[in-house]
Amino acid sequence: MSIRDAIVEEIQLLAQPSKQLDYERSLTAAGDAPSELVTCFCDDLYHPKDETFLSSFTSDELRDLAHLYGLIVEASAAQFSTVAEMLKDSKWRRVVEVAKQITPRFESAG
Repeated sequence: MSIRDAIVEEIQLLAQPSKQLDYERSLTAAGDAPSELVTCFCDDLYHPKDETFLSSFTSDELRDLAHLYGLIVEASAAQFSTVAEMLKDSKWRRVVEVAKQITPRFESAG
């Protein structure tokens, strides 16, 4: 899977609270869904100095990703036990809203 495809898939997850809850339910044996939602994007996928990453997106898309990254980092300052708890937080709801706004731009450009 290309970095672009992985980012689009992650943005789609971040844009849909129901998918986030499904993701949490899928972690039956191990894993902390709230922290994994943050680390998957921030640690695993978002690499703004990597040439392959940079060449996979337009400058507008890179700005969108940087904005989303900042919102996720801000929201992650709070500790959440569950995705349901996370979804009640205004900062995380802002992450969801921005992900919803940018998803169509990334999907149509792919």
